[in-house]
Amino acid sequence: MRTRRRPAKALLAGFAVLLMAAAALAYASAGEPQKKKKTSEDKDPQAQYEMGLIALRYGLPDEAVRYGNQAVALDPSFFNGWNLLGNAYYAKADFAQSAEAYTKAAALKPDNADVQRGLGLSLVEIKETAKAEEALKRSLALDGAYESAFYLGKLCYNERRYDEALDYALKAIQKNGKNAGAYNLKGVILNQLSRFAEAAGSFQAGLVLTPGDVNLQINLGIALLNSGEPAKARGVFEAVLPKIEQETLRKQVEDYIKAIKDAGK
Repeated sequence: MRTRRRPAKALLAGFAVLLMAAAALAYASAGEPQKKKKTSEDKDPQAQYEMGLIALRYGLPDEAVRYGNQAVALDPSFFNGWNLLGNAYYAKADFAQSAEAYTKAAALKPDNADVQRGLGLSLVEIKETAKAEEALKRSLALDGAYESAFYLGKLCYNERRYDEALDYALKAIQKNGKNAGAYNLKGVILNQLSRFAEAAGSFQAGLVLTPGDVNLQINLGIALLNSGEPAKARGVFEAVLPKIEQETLRKQVEDYIKAIKDAGK
């Protein structure tokens, strides 16, 4: 009796999302005296917000936090200040503070989809999964954006709710069919559902968009191996092996190649 081989698990790579909200930047008149301008900015939450936004765009989240805190100290009901703090704390990987700031922004503007999305992502990081899902679903209902569907798919995948995860992955592809990450997500979900040939097709679709993506290439090899095509899987693994920098991942692919060779494939 042939023992069923346990399917290899595909990789779900992380995808960063740009959380900063767009804003117009206002500048004081060049002819205004410097001292007067400084005094005016110190008392203006909007000016503090704009300087914080510039700091964040230049990769200075600590400065952005400082300006954001000054903005909300001047006006605790200033939505842009709390939103800036949510973005800045997220950039610092201070997810608890980020979630707190986004929560205050959401209380002021509950129908802002970007804030709900940022809140959801922060809550995911601090393992508040139920609240994160609620925020991401609200964001998706508000603007139907690709990012919300994608991150809901990842959340459901991590919760092993694979059918729900697949629905969200398909919605993400419908919203943005040119994002390879959504095809990778769809593929790893299909792999978990033992729909290996479909998983391989999804990884191949992602590789059409980003031919050099190492994770997609590895995942394609895994899907081919799981679907009973070891020779094709070996070709994919051998082609991607020189590109793999992470030692643990390299060893995993080397083991796949060795197992295929030992089986005479």
